[in-house]
Amino acid sequence: MINYTSQKIIAMRLITLLTFSLLFIQLSTAQPTDKKVGKITFMMVDGEYEDAAYKAEKLLSDFEYRKNAWLYFYLTQSYFEIAKKPELTEEYPRALKEALKAAYKLDKYKDENEENKIAYREAQDLLTSLKDSIITLSEIYYDNENPRKAAYFLKRGVKFDPDDYALQLMEGVYEIKSRNIGEGIKNIMAALDSIDASYKPDEVSAQTLVDALEEYAMILKSGEYDRYFSAYKFEPTQKDIDDALAMSEEYKKYVKPEEMVSKEDRKKKSETIYKSFRSEDKEDNEEEEDE
Repeated sequence: MINYTSQKIIAMRLITLLTFSLLFIQLSTAQPTDKKVGKITFMMVDGEYEDAAYKAEKLLSDFEYRKNAWLYFYLTQSYFEIAKKPELTEEYPRALKEALKAAYKLDKYKDENEENKIAYREAQDLLTSLKDSIITLSEIYYDNENPRKAAYFLKRGVKFDPDDYALQLMEGVYEIKSRNIGEGIKNIMAALDSIDASYKPDEVSAQTLVDALEEYAMILKSGEYDRYFSAYKFEPTQKDIDDALAMSEEYKKYVKPEEMVSKEDRKKKSETIYKSFRSEDKEDNEEEEDE
């Protein structure tokens, strides 16, 4: 069975094995005003991500800097870049998780002051690329019968982008598939309550929304989970199924034609990537901590 460290290495290697190109993140013209933070900016420009991560974490341990959005921006990017380097996976087995954790803090403190708002705006391309990656990771795990791990990554995505209801809806689907019924129902209902006629999904998660609505409809139609639903006083009807399928069709207009992939093709691709680094087919039973 694959151990805890190996599973982390798997997640990081997945980033480098994805067949699509991730958006290349560059520092913008906006810069932090603080001189100590500014020194880290130069490290980022030079691609010294390990040093930048170390310096950012050191400054964040200082009470004065613990809510500095620039530092969380740099920390997110540094660990994301580290996570994409196979040669660093042994030394930084938690790099991707650290990137997600920093992204959450960046969102948490984005409105603390005007400079934080600027840093958050400048980080949008990075956050989009990070979200794109975890969506793909979640799909790979789900396609290889590990919905619990798939839910884990989307849960982290929702933490740094709580307004992305596509992620929240699909997280709910994965939770139900993992038999975490209560959490699944909670996320699905919250997402559906937030999606109205004016909702426009992000470009990178539009396909996720379409897939999530279809998966949700199939869950209800199967009747497989009805006995679990009843324990939570959740009693879906045929109308819920019809509404979900109708919404799925409606939101297909936001998916670019060249990005439309059938579930069968996606699954084949996921299995190929997964087998390229996984030495065993056994499930990993590690418990993910809730950071």
